Amino acid sequence: MRVLITGSSSGIGYEVGVRLAKAGHLVYMTGRTVKEVYYLRQKLQREGVNAVCLKLDLLTDDIYLANSLDIDCLFNHAGVGVSGSMLTTDDKALRDVYEVNFFRSFLFLKLVSQHMIKRHLNGKIFVTSSLLALYPLPFLGIYSSSKAAISSLVKAMQIESRVLDLSLSFCLIEMGAYSTGFNQFMVDGIEKYQALNGKFLSIYNYQKKLFSILESQNIDNLANNIVKEMTKNKPRKILRLPWLQAILLKVYFVFFG
Repeated sequence: MRVLITGSSSGIGYEVGVRLAKAGHLVYMTGRTVKEVYYLRQKLQREGVNAVCLKLDLLTDDIYLANSLDIDCLFNHAGVGVSGSMLTTDDKALRDVYEVNFFRSFLFLKLVSQHMIKRHLNGKIFVTSSLLALYPLPFLGIYSSSKAAISSLVKAMQIESRVLDLSLSFCLIEMGAYSTGFNQFMVDGIEKYQALNGKFLSIYNYQKKLFSILESQNIDNLANNIVKEMTKNKPRKILRLPWLQAILLKVYFVFFG
């Protein structure tokens, strides 16, 4: 299997790439900047992992790598997050998040899909979304809605692929909070956009505590499950992990949403 992983210089993308490479697959791992790619290559060498490291910034012409790599599996994992009230966050923050998480992410997976169809490949495309697409939390509305948009788009592509009888499989990964630093970075950023009045401060503190409680430390389990689906001929349509967080967020949404 020939796999390209966007956003794989660290965290979950990195762990998935390492597992695939150790299993003997050809893996293209990417970083957004030249510096990220350099440190990624050094880290892989220290761990004895053989993978191809590439610069891939979705906001640049790097996306046209999709036309030159004969891959049969894409893990579209790159994304950004921002926090703040929907009523006070500036428009630029909204546009920046949607540009990466939705517009450019979709353009890249579309280019990859077209390349797979042209080459008659039985392609598999995995797209990272979030449980927050289903259960948005206050002050994380921009991130949540961008993931809801990409989730909806992938579900539509799953239906279209079946109707058009294409040899493509789309798997939507709606993941919860994992301890990679990404979630705490978003929550901590809320403070920049709000005056710390009493009510806001209580919500901010509660939400920070909520993430610290919910965050799963077991990245290995998620990475192993993603790799397992990638190696199947027909991966499932939706991979939702960890399941306990999905239940807890649903309860939270029912009572406090």
